[in-house]
Amino acid sequence: MLDNPGLVFQRFGFVGVHESQDDAGSLLASAYERIHNAFCAAQQNDLYPRVYQRAAAMSSMGRTPHVSGEIEFEERVAVGLGRESVYEVGLTFHPVYGVPYIPGSTLKGLLSHFVHDAVGQQRAEFQRGGEGHRFLFGTTERDDEERNRGALIFYDALIKPEALSSLRLEVMTIHYPSYYRGLDTPHGMDDPIPVHFLSLDRPRFLLRLGMDCEDEKAEEWLAWSWDRLLDALFLWGVGGKKSSGYGRAKRRLAERDAQREQPSTPRAGDVLRVRRIEPPNGKGGVWFETVDPPRLYGDLKGMTPQHAPAMGEIIELKLKKFRKDLSEDRVEWDRLPQATPLTRPRDGKGGTRTRRF
Repeated sequence: MLDNPGLVFQRFGFVGVHESQDDAGSLLASAYERIHNAFCAAQQNDLYPRVYQRAAAMSSMGRTPHVSGEIEFEERVAVGLGRESVYEVGLTFHPVYGVPYIPGSTLKGLLSHFVHDAVGQQRAEFQRGGEGHRFLFGTTERDDEERNRGALIFYDALIKPEALSSLRLEVMTIHYPSYYRGLDTPHGMDDPIPVHFLSLDRPRFLLRLGMDCEDEKAEEWLAWSWDRLLDALFLWGVGGKKSSGYGRAKRRLAERDAQREQPSTPRAGDVLRVRRIEPPNGKGGVWFETVDPPRLYGDLKGMTPQHAPAMGEIIELKLKKFRKDLSEDRVEWDRLPQATPLTRPRDGKGGTRTRRF
């Protein structure tokens, strides 16, 4: 008996299954038992659990900062349904270990689109082609001399060994095949065609993210990107059939595997380091966001653009109050008796400058 589920699914699962051509839709259903047995064998084998444990300990290895955590999905997950397969539907298996996984390229595409669509609506630098987006994800433009490779490192999300038993056989039924082929109207007289496919029932995955850059704010960029990735998995989901609720992660289950003490939640009256940012679309005034996590943003009443620090300049302001009626991250700032800039944006020589105002 083979204990590599990917190999059984892609090469041997259909061997010995005898179905007529008219009943080809049940081919996967007939092979499901041997595929499921391979999943059970992989779970009992000690090879993949050791691989998983080694990957889980990776955040404490190497010089580049990493964050990791286990993430559980709210419903079923089906990644790779559109892949070529003898069963007409696919499932993504690791090319070496043969277990279901979420490719790092899939996570990168998900986060890239989420940052562009969700964050980029308020901050133009995170739209595709913007400075922030290019820094995190890179660019494929060959004539771009500034940067081709993004700073973020996306690792494959590995399924937890205990979750290998979550394999399920499902069926989706095509009720209007002639309509989908463009041959007729959806009159309801066609014979329904059942199509079997495989999914994972609320599995857990090991999620990992790294940052490879020499920026002094690398760890803050990494923490910010990690939070956005969790938001994307919760709000958008990953894999196929997302419109039916598949692929949605549980909110905030995967916490950062921190090597340092987590910062406490700021309170009204605290003095925080902030940087000036562009106002959100349709807003006026002078706006700032926190430099250190968690991200809080808001405007400073009474400050005019003429007397404000430059964009990106870091100063200290007092947290006046939260505006939870507008957003969980929205606040109002209050200036200190003597507000002193801490740093200015990097100059053309790559250094930093300070000044007072």
